[in-house]
Amino acid sequence: MADFLSYISQHWYLVPVFVVLIGLTVFVWIKAIVSGQKRKEEREKIIAQLEKEKALRNQFRVLRESLLTDPAIDDERLIFGFAANVQMSIEKLPDMNEEFMKLNEVKQNIYALNYVFEDSKYTTLSDFFRANGEPLTSIAKRAVKDVIGGELAEIFSSQFVMLDDNNEDVSYDENKVNSLDSQYCDFMKKEKEAVLKRTSDYIRANFNAFI
Repeated sequence: MADFLSYISQHWYLVPVFVVLIGLTVFVWIKAIVSGQKRKEEREKIIAQLEKEKALRNQFRVLRESLLTDPAIDDERLIFGFAANVQMSIEKLPDMNEEFMKLNEVKQNIYALNYVFEDSKYTTLSDFFRANGEPLTSIAKRAVKDVIGGELAEIFSSQFVMLDDNNEDVSYDENKVNSLDSQYCDFMKKEKEAVLKRTSDYIRANFNAFI
């Protein structure tokens, strides 16, 4: 330590350099800690999501009428659970799209609506279209119209036309897409519970189609 201080006293002009180096070392150290913490939090979120998905699948692996009236199962969980059951029935088959198209209309509708709700997070409808393609988007359009209808069906149909890669008659308009996203978000803020209730009631009314 004495040798170091003697060296510094003889080469005082290097002090600013040492100060900068120490500052950079501390900065990198803090940044590494923060980065490590973020990775840990992200990993914990992924694990929690996987555990949540596993629990949902286990609960709805075998469909029973008692699930329809269980007070511990809210409308959203009922929808996601029945969709998970449909997913389990086709996910290990060679061609999921082909198997999906063989499903009855009720199963297709709930499977598609599940993706609409999950991918849009009830706020940004265009995220659903950007994450998915045919045949899911067309089935979702039908599902929204037949199961929910009204204003939501109009918003969905308008954005479907705008973001449909196979439609050459309508040009992409970012302002229009953003406007429809805002309309969707505003609608869901007011009507989310009603939308989920209507969808879960559709499941209850067509339970036999899942068996």
